[in-house]
This record gives sequence, C-alpha cells and structure tokens, in this order.
Amino acid sequence: TLLLEPLMVQSADEPYSVYAHLAEDIQFADDGLSVTFRLDPRARFSNGDPVLAEDVKFSFDTLKSEKAHPQFRFYWADIKQATVVDERTVRFDFVKQNPELHLIAAQMQVFSRKWVEGSEFDKLTRTPPIGSGPYTVEKHRLGKDITYVRDPDYWARDLNTRRGMFNFERVSYKYYNDETVQLDAL
Repeated sequence: TLLLEPLMVQSADEPYSVYAHLAEDIQFADDGLSVTFRLDPRARFSNGDPVLAEDVKFSFDTLKSEKAHPQFRFYWADIKQATVVDERTVRFDFVKQNPELHLIAAQMQVFSRKWVEGSEFDKLTRTPPIGSGPYTVEKHRLGKDITYVRDPDYWARDLNTRRGMFNFERVSYKYYNDETVQLDAL
C-alpha cells in the first residue's frame, strides 16, 4: 500500500521470489518450521522512528487478534507466533512445514506500535496509520475521500525495490456509494 510496507517485496513476474525491503535478510530454518528476518537499520516510519522487531511482532499479533479482520487469522493460520530475537531480528514459528509460509510471512505489512498505543485497534478508523511507506495521509473524510501526500523523508526512495516509483506528489481516492454518480464523476 501507500502507507504500510512489507518485510520483503514480491516481484510481479517472479511469484516465488522476494527481495529485501524492511528486512535486509531472511533465514529459513533447516527444519522448515521457522523463518527469521533481520531488519534494515535504515528502515523508518513516517514519524522518523526506526522499524524494530517489536513493531513487526506487534503488527503480527494485532492483525491476528480478534480486533482485526478474520482474513488475517485465516491467511496466517499456520504461523504460530512471532518472536523478537533482538532489536532488529524477528522470527516467525510455523505450526507445520509449508514451502510457502516464509513467503507469506514476508508479505506482512508493518505499522508502528505508537499508532495503536493506548487505543483499541478496531476503533482506530479516524487515526491515520504510522507506516513506513512512501506516502502519509494528508486529509480524509470517512467514507468520502482520502488524500495521500508523498513523504519527503521516505527512507526507501533509493532502494532497488522502490527506485523510480511513487512519483506523484498527491494521490486521492474518492468513494461513491452509487454507481450512477460514480460514472458521472468519471
């Protein structure tokens, strides 16, 4: 997305390949029951804070909880837990061997713990996320529109996974409840 980024980026033309992004390294366990990611020390959230293993674990735990959409619990059903190994290293333990679980874990988008801090996750509809993506929320009207503005301090601007992308200063989405009005607006 424009706000939140994954641990690793999947190529559209190489379905079983991932490239370093928030995580600069991936280590698949010999027994196939876990994968460990080492985070890039350059990775930053839009508020300037570093992306840390605690944020990755918090994002996983939050999205897999009852407060998030059930799709995450279903999609990550075979990922037992996330464990912080050290400040920049996180390990995902699997329920069983599956040759795609490390790719599934690598797709997880990470948000800052500070975004949720002191609030219930399912009540944050009006609080823009603190993410590590190329854009931040400039303004929004719930159910009507949202405008993203490019983050001038985007940490990954020159990474191979992002170079030359996200060149628009602003991106706006308008939501229409009526197909006729939507077509007229077009």
